[in-house]
Amino acid sequence: MKNLRTAVLAASLLLFFTSSAQADRLDEIKSRGKLVVGVSDTTPPFSFRKPADGTLTGYDLDLVRAVAKRMGLPLEMVPLSSAERIPLLQQGKLDFVATSMTRTPERLREVDFSHIYFVTPHAVIVKKSSGITSVRQLAGRKASSASTSTAGGNLREVVPDVTLVYVRDYAIAFAALKNGSVDAFTTDQTVLAALVRQDAHPEDYLFLPDFTKSRNVGFAMKKDEPRMKAAINQALLDIEASGEAVKIWEAWFGPGTEQPMQRTFRITAGY
Repeated sequence: MKNLRTAVLAASLLLFFTSSAQADRLDEIKSRGKLVVGVSDTTPPFSFRKPADGTLTGYDLDLVRAVAKRMGLPLEMVPLSSAERIPLLQQGKLDFVATSMTRTPERLREVDFSHIYFVTPHAVIVKKSSGITSVRQLAGRKASSASTSTAGGNLREVVPDVTLVYVRDYAIAFAALKNGSVDAFTTDQTVLAALVRQDAHPEDYLFLPDFTKSRNVGFAMKKDEPRMKAAINQALLDIEASGEAVKIWEAWFGPGTEQPMQRTFRITAGY
């Protein structure tokens, strides 16, 4: 009898721990009845506020809305800074983050990532009046970048003597270049192009031609949430298979848009 009770207890504990291991954030989301997603409101054309009415829009957000639709959940978007992304994920305050975030080996030690949904290079801009025409001329000079952005580290790999000035967001980084606090500004090429295009004097800026480094963008989420990650990844694959991913791309980067680009990738399980 004692052996029987021991066996029953062991089976019960096994069932408990198995159930606990299987339950993850996806259950919490379904119970809550909505997705809570961290977004940027200063990163055009990925995630920003419309000048006309302040509503959130962008390439990332169209994909987020498509994911929420496939998961059958209402969506709450929470604007945040680059520096807040990983801490808020780790604290469990967000379900995932959609801020044009680069997947890197360093970040993968702290958070997890979805399938890649955007591939683009980093770039550097300077004022034409500075006379700087090569990234090598930034040795001993200052360059701004958004806090936690991987672009600054990529620039330092090429120019070890550059002084990086990290700030809260892209708008502040651009303002630092405009007011002469720094000599250059580095981040995603598409973000730089959008900020320059929206400036009153876009002709004042130069993209340095000898600096580009490809980066892969995905949704970031808390580690060890396998069912949550699988649900997001499946939604992204469905968006690609249905043709909606291409339509979203065309809306922001297709012919006739302010920033036309060729789509050289697909959302796949291996990318």
